[in-house]
Amino acid sequence: MSQPRIIIVGAGFGGLAAAKALKNTPAEILLIDRTNHHLFQPLLYQVATSVLTPGQIATPIRGVLRNQKNTTVIMGK
Repeated sequence: MSQPRIIIVGAGFGGLAAAKALKNTPAEILLIDRTNHHLFQPLLYQVATSVLTPGQIATPIRGVLRNQKNTTVIMGK
């Protein structure tokens, strides 16, 4: 019997939380998002005022999930 495939559309807070929660399951997880980064928008104004750098509020999705062997991240709609 083949392992189940779980497809998560969107890597916002819900999508990332779902992918992380499925880390130890015997399933193949496919995460699809339009961009290759996760952006914490509530702090965007602090980047505009030079209090924070863009790297402090935007994180690569593959970097967040790099230790999950059962997860594949692709860009798409």
